[in-house]
Amino acid sequence: MLSKKIKTNNGITLVALVITIIILLILATISIQSLTNTGLFQKAQEAKEKTQNAEENQAKTLNEYEDELNKYISGTVEERKDPIKEVANKVLSTTDNTELQDAYGNKIVVPAGFKIVSDSTTSNATTVDKGIVIEDATTGATAGSQFVWIPVGKIYTDVAKTDANAKTIELGRYSFDYSTGLESAYSGSYVEEDANDESTLTNTENKAIAKNITNFKNSVTSNGGYYIGRYEARTTTERSSEDDTLTQITEKGTNPVYNYVTQIQAAEQAQNMYNSSKFTSDLMNSYAWDTATLFLQTCGEEKYSIKTSVNNSLASKGTNSSDYTGTRDTVCNVYDMASNVYEWTTETSDSSHGPCVTRGGDYSDYGSSDFCTSGSYSYSTSISRAYDGFRPLLFVGLNS
Repeated sequence: MLSKKIKTNNGITLVALVITIIILLILATISIQSLTNTGLFQKAQEAKEKTQNAEENQAKTLNEYEDELNKYISGTVEERKDPIKEVANKVLSTTDNTELQDAYGNKIVVPAGFKIVSDSTTSNATTVDKGIVIEDATTGATAGSQFVWIPVGKIYTDVAKTDANAKTIELGRYSFDYSTGLESAYSGSYVEEDANDESTLTNTENKAIAKNITNFKNSVTSNGGYYIGRYEARTTTERSSEDDTLTQITEKGTNPVYNYVTQIQAAEQAQNMYNSSKFTSDLMNSYAWDTATLFLQTCGEEKYSIKTSVNNSLASKGTNSSDYTGTRDTVCNVYDMASNVYEWTTETSDSSHGPCVTRGGDYSDYGSSDFCTSGSYSYSTSISRAYDGFRPLLFVGLNS
């Protein structure tokens, strides 16, 4: 009897096992169908494909970086050698402006009759982030004058043109925090009068205004930048009084600083420096000053916007001069925007002190944090002192 009972139990167990397996198969089938219906397998496949694509793209990008670096290092590709260095110290054209790109693909436009200077005096700068210098290569009175390109827009700083390493400089009027140097949109009451916009014409004391702010803005947007004098304006004869005769303006670093001038006299000299159908000269305006300040502290010296004068007495030929033995004020090949003399601009003030506006630091206020690169100060049209100077600008376009 015992043996028979065991067989019966074994039979029941086998049947139960078979039933269990069948049930599990049914459940598995249902689960698979459920997963298939929800698209999980499809999503897993898509995820796999995306991962593979990402890996392929990453490998492609790395290969491109490697190729670009190899081209640049080996110099096997002409345009990656250093296109600016290839044409430096040569007059490109005496009749037309010449558009170039630096090794990083940044644009620069060289005015007719000028050449790019790349040597020890310019720290061999051949990319726009370092401050490309041009020089008047004509034989006229302004021969030897130097200007620095202020790039506007996206500035690439590597051959692969990576956005992560790029800098962006927008043309504008800015305020700079006196503690941090950080810029923000200008919100003050000074204005830049525009002859093309009557609503901006607040001039009641006959101060000088920009030749054509609209043309300036359009030129900068179209050409990706403009030029400012490398130095505070210079002249052929050293000045010692406001009564001295006005003499030829230059931008030669070996000439004496052009001081003892009123705002109107400064504008006259800057605006008449060149008479060309290919480019325009003018006195620095507020857009040009603020944007240049932003460029210099973004690509050059941190907090340059709040830098104060490095000298406490007049450097008659600027802090660049071999006669000057103190600390030099130079960033990206531009000299003395924070130092030496105030610089007249075309900006207009609503202050009771007067409608004319100077920018930058000066030796007479050495040590005062209130007088710095981005500072602005208002005076009357008659002011003309030893520490009042100016700086010309150039932009590509009609002289109007």
